[in-house]
Amino acid sequence: MASVGSMRLFKRSSDEEPAPDAPVVAAQEPVLEPLTNAETDWVRSNIAALADQDVTLGDIDDLGRHYDEMLSGWLRLTDSQRPDPNDVITQIGLAFGQYVGDHAKLDWTIATDELGAEIALHRTRGNVLIYPTNLVAKRWAAEELHALPALARDMIATVEQLP
Repeated sequence: MASVGSMRLFKRSSDEEPAPDAPVVAAQEPVLEPLTNAETDWVRSNIAALADQDVTLGDIDDLGRHYDEMLSGWLRLTDSQRPDPNDVITQIGLAFGQYVGDHAKLDWTIATDELGAEIALHRTRGNVLIYPTNLVAKRWAAEELHALPALARDMIATVEQLP
């Protein structure tokens, strides 16, 4: 069975795990960079491909329905039959992020820290940094259904309340 609990779903570089006996180092603020043109195209093409799967783009309730159907179908399979869910999680995570970003006025960025680079949403005002594909991956790993629309709306409301 593919593990999705602690993976990074978007990488510019490899992320090696520290040795078990490595000293714990305080986490540093990630370095934020704008997406390259190729990365922007990758985000857009992943989201656009959802339309071919009968998902209404920009509709968080329909995206939630699609996520629930994909996860439910995956869970009905035995562990040995389950395909790697990373592509599905990434695609849904990017669409989720686009919805949140559009409504909370956040911009796509690449956040690089000691573990590697990951796609994220950012807003300087309020120091907001959200990792949407990671949020979806954690819900998938927890086998959490009926979560995405409420999560998106709560995140948007929270970001809107920040100074």
